[in-house]
Amino acid sequence: MLKIKKIYVDSRFKTADSKSHTDFYYDLANTYDMPNNTSFYIDDVNIPNAWYSIEENVNNKMYLRWLDPATKTYTDRIIKLPSKIYNGDDFVAALNVLLGNMPTNGAPARHFTAEYDPTKNHLNLNTIDVEYYKILSDDELKSPNLNWRGTENIEPNDLCSLNEVLKNYGNTTVWNYLVNYVSGFLDFSHYNNIYMSSDIGCYQTLSPIKELTVVRKIPVTVSNGFVINDRQVSQHDTLDCSRKCLSMPYFRFHDAYGKTINLNGCHVSFSIVFSSIKEDI
Repeated sequence: MLKIKKIYVDSRFKTADSKSHTDFYYDLANTYDMPNNTSFYIDDVNIPNAWYSIEENVNNKMYLRWLDPATKTYTDRIIKLPSKIYNGDDFVAALNVLLGNMPTNGAPARHFTAEYDPTKNHLNLNTIDVEYYKILSDDELKSPNLNWRGTENIEPNDLCSLNEVLKNYGNTTVWNYLVNYVSGFLDFSHYNNIYMSSDIGCYQTLSPIKELTVVRKIPVTVSNGFVINDRQVSQHDTLDCSRKCLSMPYFRFHDAYGKTINLNGCHVSFSIVFSSIKEDI
């Protein structure tokens, strides 16, 4: 007989030393030793969609390279958009402000203008005087042949780029004053799925970045301001927790890249259901 059958978790009752509502420890007050052949699954997950579509230190940086028409030298800049919930018009308006305020070696100060195409949900970037420019992709930024010339250093393993928003991948095209840059379909949804990791399992899963601690994948099914309620559980969601000692389990909610999700102070809740019968199919 199991000592505990179900645990209701609410991140508002996380430990004082927890980092956030999506990266926390949960004190169970007692210690529960799980006997051999014990399994569990996560049920009734509630997560508010309270993140920004573009967020600082997550996906707010555009890496722009161009040939300065006055000095004939290559210039690299990181353009950082403010954290906010965006649509196409808001995105282009914010980008135009930043493009007009970019430091430059030559004149004029503004080399680029952004426009929004609502019929295709695309960003158009145009210039009247630049012979060479490109928005560098993540692949290019990680390349040993990059030769970055910017005044700010880049972190290849933590680029925080908005290339997924722009659908800007691979070896990017060079653009100029004759041919405008056109983005892919602008995607402000940010997350398609949220991954829940914990130390209560026996490391039987494999995440997109090959982590072994994921115990649940939660599809993002609601828009900003609403609450995701994930109750669909199948027999394949049951995981082994045999011989685990549960006292202060750890939980973290993150994206496919392993980056913790910021809910801007909002809390999550879920249930952990235990069973002494483990089925393998």
